[in-house]
Amino acid sequence: MKILLLAAGKGTLGKSNVSKPLGKVNGKPMITLVVNKLRNVLKDTEIIVVVNKENRKTIKEALSRRKNISYVVQPEALGTADALRIGLDRIDNEEDLLVMYADTVLIREASLAGIISTHKLKECDATLLTGLTEKHYPYALVERDKDSKIVSVIDHKTPDYPPPWEYYIAPVIINSELAKKYISQVEKDKESGEYYISNLLNIMITHGAKVEAFRTLDETEYLGINNEEDLKVAEEQLIMRKIENLGVNEERFISFGTGGWRARIGRGFTSRNVRKVVYAIAEYLIDNGISKKGVVVGYDNRFLSEEFAVIAAEVLAANNIKVWMSNKSVPTPVVTFTVLEKKAGGGIVFTASHNPANYNGIKFETQDGLPSPDYITGYIQKVANSINAEHIPWVSFSKGVKRGYIKQEAFHNPYLDYLEEKIDYDSIKKANLKICFDPMFGAGTSTLQMALVSARCDLVTIHSERDPLFGGKSPAPSEKSLSRLIQNMKENNFNVGIAVDGDADRIALVDENGRYIPANEVTLLAYYYLKKEKNMNGGVVRNIATTHNLDLLCELFGEKLYEVPVGFKHIAKSMIENDLLIGGESSGGVTFRDHIPEKDGIYTAMIIIEMLAKTNKKLSEIFEEIKTQLGKYYYYSEDNLELDPKLEIKAERFVESPPEEISGKKIAKIDRKDGLKLYFEDNSWLLLRFSGTEPLLRITGEAFDPSEAANNIAKIKKLLRS
Repeated sequence: MKILLLAAGKGTLGKSNVSKPLGKVNGKPMITLVVNKLRNVLKDTEIIVVVNKENRKTIKEALSRRKNISYVVQPEALGTADALRIGLDRIDNEEDLLVMYADTVLIREASLAGIISTHKLKECDATLLTGLTEKHYPYALVERDKDSKIVSVIDHKTPDYPPPWEYYIAPVIINSELAKKYISQVEKDKESGEYYISNLLNIMITHGAKVEAFRTLDETEYLGINNEEDLKVAEEQLIMRKIENLGVNEERFISFGTGGWRARIGRGFTSRNVRKVVYAIAEYLIDNGISKKGVVVGYDNRFLSEEFAVIAAEVLAANNIKVWMSNKSVPTPVVTFTVLEKKAGGGIVFTASHNPANYNGIKFETQDGLPSPDYITGYIQKVANSINAEHIPWVSFSKGVKRGYIKQEAFHNPYLDYLEEKIDYDSIKKANLKICFDPMFGAGTSTLQMALVSARCDLVTIHSERDPLFGGKSPAPSEKSLSRLIQNMKENNFNVGIAVDGDADRIALVDENGRYIPANEVTLLAYYYLKKEKNMNGGVVRNIATTHNLDLLCELFGEKLYEVPVGFKHIAKSMIENDLLIGGESSGGVTFRDHIPEKDGIYTAMIIIEMLAKTNKKLSEIFEEIKTQLGKYYYYSEDNLELDPKLEIKAERFVESPPEEISGKKIAKIDRKDGLKLYFEDNSWLLLRFSGTEPLLRITGEAFDPSEAANNIAKIKKLLRS
């Protein structure tokens, strides 16, 4: 099968009179979006584009990066059948031809797959895409007999019977031999003076050709693009579909985000897809000559995490890759540490970190203990989405153990020994600190418990049992989710409350008075301690959503600050490239020089405990000391806006064209490094970012007035909802 893409019509759009196929939808020419759809369905099939003399150059430029595309010129705009006649000269008789229109941007890939499948299974001579409706459309009317056989496809006909009516709306697959045989019999339309494909279909029907249709049930596919208003409607429809398709795409495609691959258990996160991802990792290791180093595999407390880890070990072992697997649930940073300790080729962790309980995920750490950069996750994603799961080798877990390819170990012991070398346990032991710890039912429970007990801390632990539902909350250490820890701190005489997320790579604190200290301030406290009390040199890297109080502190100490996009891989990269002392993100991840190049909630907790012990100060006192030193202070706020299709459209347009002021304050600078970041004249700011895994708009901001950032966020949410 070949594709004939019709783009020679004389229609134009807008004041600039741009050729219709080049009209932009969501910033991209329609013809490029149509070609993308065709490539997704028919891969590398040859596309022949019919152009006119005027738009030939611009269309070739628009498609210059696409391969296997040729062009043919239609000298005059004499209609679709005339364009088909010109294209048929490039087609062999035995080939089927998919005829597509360059402005049909709303035709779904599923509909294209539907007409292709119908054409093959029913062995048709022609198969067209039709739609049922109760509205009149300026398309060819499809009429059927009492046996539902198509008897005519007629342009400009008004139906004389009640709805629903069936219209031929765009693509058609046609047998090229029959098309060549009958194309010369197509007569010029009396009204337009053009030759139509619908007339060719009628001739074929008259001569007994088998003509069938695949019906789409989505009326949004019927829209023709004839003016700028139609372009806006098309943009809205595509955005709506993006949200509607989130669940389906999760099942169909494995997609890596900033924290690895995450999906809902039983939807996208299945044993079948796990095998695909792990096999892709195995192929990456083999392809890069590091498979002999082996792989470290760990898992958290989520539903089926251990079972998925067993599947991973079975696939790796079958590919002759040695596996060190944790003998119980383990924090992600401990897996990273183990990769470095064993000089393994990489590490796999089954975790969805702080996501809700119905999610699970795979995080792949490189042999250097780094979060996988884009080129590695891109490699894994491509292989995983192309491999047939039935072809993936595996061996039973027991055989893998027997053959020496799988070994189960306790990972936490070497990590705990390492902590005693890095942290001043002697000072902590003398301080007699009383600590309340909330691991949020996650994998960080025993490791941090053992570290604190070894340091002779008086420890009370809550939410320490395994609960795959995490008490009905997401295992993210937010003020709302830590209500019991905060209450314990207010009612009892603790020095500090510590919380880590589900896989213990993020942290939050509660001070001795019961005040919640978010992750932003944890990084601030740790950096202040390392600089002021330990006299360590080096700057800071933070992501674009993290507090600018770090900027002020760096300025105070005469150190550099670096800003990077969201994703800890960017922080880790900057830490190494710039030899920085600390890196942090607003969601609670912190890392340090001369430690693993990944976020680590347990190590960060021990740094904070060491700070309290060595300074002999209360957490609230150190915090106030920092505020006094800075002279001014940013107050942070964050919130999410759940997006339905209409809200998504409004949010997309707001991000694309933000206002000149918010709450009466002029916007002085716009940064699009990652999302939309708006700076005001006093250096307060707002950031809007779309979630990559959920229909959410994440809004964060800071201002020097304690309530201003929250008010700004509330104003944006109200504006988008209005």
